[in-house]
Amino acid sequence: MKIEFIVKNDNVRLSEELKSHLSRRLYKHIKGYKCEIYVNGNICETYKIVNKGDNVSVLYIKPNDIKWDLYESKLNIIYEDKHYLIVYKNKDLLTIPTKINPKSLYQEVLYYLKSTNQELNVSILNRLDKETRGLVMVAKDTISASLMQPTHEKMERRYLALCHGIFDDKTGRIENRIRRSDDSNKRIISDDGQIAITNYKVIKEYDNYSLVEFILETGRTHQIRLHTSSINHPILGDKLYGIDDNIEDLKLLSYYIMYTDPYDSSSKIFNCENDLL
Repeated sequence: MKIEFIVKNDNVRLSEELKSHLSRRLYKHIKGYKCEIYVNGNICETYKIVNKGDNVSVLYIKPNDIKWDLYESKLNIIYEDKHYLIVYKNKDLLTIPTKINPKSLYQEVLYYLKSTNQELNVSILNRLDKETRGLVMVAKDTISASLMQPTHEKMERRYLALCHGIFDDKTGRIENRIRRSDDSNKRIISDDGQIAITNYKVIKEYDNYSLVEFILETGRTHQIRLHTSSINHPILGDKLYGIDDNIEDLKLLSYYIMYTDPYDSSSKIFNCENDLL
């Protein structure tokens, strides 16, 4: 497979220009596998200087080393084209497998692609917590994944949640910094963490809880769960950041994805039914 683009800047190292066009993962792969890189038809080392208007092409070697077992499952496909999939992840299913829990949406996607004779080289573009259900976008190849980076700028993701209590402010913005706790897998709010921004709007109110829409500007692990807990409106059923409410499942749903297709510039919007109640 060949990647091609035109240099945008004058007097810049080829390595820096590659980084501006490719995802970090794809750039590392190209470097690691020593893929051939051409500038105006001639092989060029990444330390060389290139200029605006130069034509860069990379002969890209696709990896195909699947390290996890595949298992038969029925994938709930919302949308599919040559480059992307939108699928619905069920609750209590990991997005990516681990040694402790070697069963995931990732493997379900791979099984589907294998059964339909497609390439097994996918990237999950928006990971969901094991307990969270809803829409997940998958790139079918590394180039398509690279074109959707950074995902928080290329995709709009919206979530619905049932939260404890009635909000004083019906709309708002939560902004702070989040990092991993030193002694657990939980996340904490800390000045030395990464910036995390969540916008919210109350959709409907019940006697003692609220249906709330969340729009993410960043995508930190457990972001909505930690943010709602930090303003004293934890999500119903949240065993990690919430309260003991005797509700079995987390009431958090990834219900909306919008993106501009990098191949044809069309806007694509997908949503799913609210199944939280």
